[in-house]
Amino acid sequence: MGDERAPFLVLAHHRSGSNLLNDLLQAHPFVECLNEPFSMHTPFFREADLQRWTAADHEPGRLHKDLPEGSGLQAFLHGLREYLQCSRAGRVIGFKETVLFGKLGWVKAFVPGLKVIFLQRDPRAIVSSVLRSGLIDFWDYRQLVPPAFRRCFGPLVLPQWPAGGPQERAALVAMSVAVRYELARRELPQMDHVALSLDDLVVQPDQTLTRLWRFLAVPPHPGPLQFLRGRQNASRGDAFSSFREPALALEGWRRHLSGGELAAIEAVWQSVPLPALAEASEIKQG
Repeated sequence: MGDERAPFLVLAHHRSGSNLLNDLLQAHPFVECLNEPFSMHTPFFREADLQRWTAADHEPGRLHKDLPEGSGLQAFLHGLREYLQCSRAGRVIGFKETVLFGKLGWVKAFVPGLKVIFLQRDPRAIVSSVLRSGLIDFWDYRQLVPPAFRRCFGPLVLPQWPAGGPQERAALVAMSVAVRYELARRELPQMDHVALSLDDLVVQPDQTLTRLWRFLAVPPHPGPLQFLRGRQNASRGDAFSSFREPALALEGWRRHLSGGELAAIEAVWQSVPLPALAEASEIKQG
């Protein structure tokens, strides 16, 4: 008795460093972090990405009316919740996800007491990394992002760039960042959470990891910092790489984004009254 620890969720936009943070959490002997059980177990949550689910939509048995019957998805989610609820002092359990920004109210009802680690990154770096990794089609941005943007902010009038061209693609990713950060801004104040930035993680890892261990109520351990230093010296180089050489993580977008792409990003920013994009620290720890 008395050794319970709340489970946690690492919430991040695609290409924000969540693979790196997942690896760092796994390098701590008292922490276990599952890798995207919602988005990778079945295609359902990728296809339903950015659809809004509230706490009122949670159902004790079926969990949500839109979950397909007979797919085994409800049984999987019930089992996942039971596993998360095994979180204890010597084994704090959580998971990372990119597809739950529109479902935080439902998630809070699904796993009461869940703590959230919101990992942020410079939006320009996110756009650059998504474009270079070719993940726009995998995450179906063209189908999912524009309607979600309209629900959050209303219609967006942009210049008529060539369809599929670099400026149109940059604007699409910028819209995705705007939507997800706005959904987080709305929901996270009602949850126990901490906001971290990838910049801080790679530039001042000691202080940032100390904040993280304090939030998770686990003792500090040298393993994650040792892992980070090793990862900064050797890149895996694929679409889901956890490599984070500091200069590239912070400033790589400057060499990869063209003037036209930066103008497209700015066109989206100027249309969005979004404090989280101008100042990431607007989302404070709850």
